[in-house]
Amino acid sequence: AVVSTQSTGNFRFPILKMKLTYLALLFACLSVALGQKKRLNKLKGEIAELEETFAAVMNDTSGSIEELQLAIDEVIGSINEMKAAQAQKDIDLAWQSLHMAAAAACRGSTPQGGKGPWSNSVVPKENGAKCIDQCKRNSDRTVCKAEVSLTGYPGKATSYTQKVGHFYNYECDGGWNEDINHN
Repeated sequence: AVVSTQSTGNFRFPILKMKLTYLALLFACLSVALGQKKRLNKLKGEIAELEETFAAVMNDTSGSIEELQLAIDEVIGSINEMKAAQAQKDIDLAWQSLHMAAAAACRGSTPQGGKGPWSNSVVPKENGAKCIDQCKRNSDRTVCKAEVSLTGYPGKATSYTQKVGHFYNYECDGGWNEDINHN
């Protein structure tokens, strides 16, 4: 048999062409794979760097959060102390108002208005005790001039006819109401 060079060359050329194409594809795939591997390694490095940065921020933030919580607790403690102090001031102011009302009532109930070269005093009276006996217990104010009992209603008046309290005048030597709610 006779083999033609031309047909053998044609037969080899497509195989060679196919091998070269596969080889080119192989190099292209390797090149892409190597590029992807480099990119993957770069991304892994960036992720590790971000994780370190995040950890540092979390450490700083947790310290800041703890500091903020301590500051908030301190402010809340101060507010509670101020509320307690204000509550005591409100109680003291209520007592002062009652004491001033008692002083005014005594002034109005005293014969001749508490006349003389010295000041007059107002003292609380024990329920059931005579005013004259209560005054004798004081070292510098022993003379009883009047006894009054006062009650003031809470809240601001909403009209000029609304009752805001009541009072009683008693003699120094008795005549008081024995009910503690009225004396």
